[in-house]
Amino acid sequence: MLWAGLAYAGLVILMWGTVSLYSGLSGETAFPYNSETHSWLDGFFYHPDPLRIHTNTFYHLSYLSGELFGVGGSYVPYQLVYAFLWWARGLLVFLILRKMLPNCLTVCYVAGALVLAHTTDGAVGFIGQLNQFGFIFWMLLAFYFFTLALRMGSRGFTLLLAAAACFFEYMSLWSYESQILLLLAFPLVLLAIRSHHWRTLAVIATLWYSITALYVALNVLKYAQAGGGTYQQSVLRRNWGLADLMGDWGFNIVASLEFWNWHREGWAMPRSQAIELSLLAAAVFAAGGLVFALRARRNEANGVFGASLTNWSAVALLGFMLLALSFPTYLLLDSARGLWRTQLLAGIGAGLVLTAIAGLASAALRPRTLRTIAFLTLAGTVVFFGSISAIEKGAIHHWRWQRHRSAMLTILRVAPSVKPNTVIVLTNVPRNDDPFEHNMWLDVPLRLVYPGIRVAGVYFYADGTPSPGDNVKAEGDDWKWDGTGFRPIVRETSLANTVIIDFDPAGKGRLMKTMPPYVCQGTCNAGLYRPEAVITGPLSPRAVRRYRLDAQFVIEANKAAAASGR
Repeated sequence: MLWAGLAYAGLVILMWGTVSLYSGLSGETAFPYNSETHSWLDGFFYHPDPLRIHTNTFYHLSYLSGELFGVGGSYVPYQLVYAFLWWARGLLVFLILRKMLPNCLTVCYVAGALVLAHTTDGAVGFIGQLNQFGFIFWMLLAFYFFTLALRMGSRGFTLLLAAAACFFEYMSLWSYESQILLLLAFPLVLLAIRSHHWRTLAVIATLWYSITALYVALNVLKYAQAGGGTYQQSVLRRNWGLADLMGDWGFNIVASLEFWNWHREGWAMPRSQAIELSLLAAAVFAAGGLVFALRARRNEANGVFGASLTNWSAVALLGFMLLALSFPTYLLLDSARGLWRTQLLAGIGAGLVLTAIAGLASAALRPRTLRTIAFLTLAGTVVFFGSISAIEKGAIHHWRWQRHRSAMLTILRVAPSVKPNTVIVLTNVPRNDDPFEHNMWLDVPLRLVYPGIRVAGVYFYADGTPSPGDNVKAEGDDWKWDGTGFRPIVRETSLANTVIIDFDPAGKGRLMKTMPPYVCQGTCNAGLYRPEAVITGPLSPRAVRRYRLDAQFVIEANKAAAASGR
């Protein structure tokens, strides 16, 4: 376990830490805002959807970690929690397989590593999808405790571990729903192995299935009463033809296994650097594999399956079943082929399938040393391509974060702090390089720019047209929410509470002294616009840490605010 954990840590550090440690949230900013506006306990719960009540768990854990270590506002704790969940996914797969295949630790090690290196999903490296890693963690923890419960000689310990497995199953399901078929299949997998007394398995499975039955019943009740008004129903697919469903299913299975095509986006960092880091990741993987292979030489049964096509085929069949069951809930979505969030769960099954393929391809080689080297080389090739994909996706998310951060610097440079109920207006935002892409992703982040202050935000493109989702309108003497779309926290306020900033992608915006005509939806009392009376200071320490502002920026922004106040 120690060697596997160390090797997996090296892989995660190379795939994540080299580009993502200082990336923040350009979207999904409602999660840190939720933590900042709720108590330390209540922040763990996502009240808008009782069947996803634990969606916030790891976001809030990240927030509390930042508070505990005196770096509140920083996104680094979020990144560290994300990295831990990534690492734990591989280690838990290793531990579960070790219970199932106790005499084949090299196989278990390789499978865990390939689960980590499965990076086909576009959301890999984006902490805005922290909950996706979270529900998979809970699921695997539930699987592991289930396997432990089956091996306890004491009835009391068996029931205790079974209860823990059901609790983790609950935490997983009440965080997300896409893994439900895997949860249903797992007891059947253990039954097929036939290494446990079926009566013990039946008792634990009864408890296990009672959790899934409750979840299904509550979902049926929820959607029966919702009348089509839930978020999940709003993103359902429109074409329900069998051929289309099967085509989308096959597309996702193939995409999950084509490791040489996992890198699909452009290069957001020097290609040579990504290749060098990926070669190093493959070397770390190979070093860990050699440790297991050398230890296995002392015990011939402690390595790989050798030439047993039956054993490798069994692993391939298990992996393919888990892979196929990872997608049906995603097939309900209109974005079933989007490769965004839909591939994260598939890493477990794909890792097993790719491990089996590497084993089958090397099974005929003699002697055993050559067979092991070939097995690790083939698996290391997957690690190499997976690492390139992870590093580049992380670089793309970092680029998006930096673009968002520059936009926030534009605002903070001009208005380090503002009075409550202020509306921040950005003008001249480039349509082809929009750092927000929707008004919601300006409005919500502004609450983090000015923690504890009620603010709203709108923006306009260079041609004067409003942003997508613009729903706070200026007319007469006031700003008013028009009742559509995402609900701002400032729904009505005077035009006097306005700050208009001419946007600059490089973060060098300037304060507009007059209100441009296109900001107003009709006839406005532009004479109320006096931004100097609204801008205050100093910068919030939380904003300084969140956007990684240097001392010179803080000094200049606070001086500007003081001068504006005079």
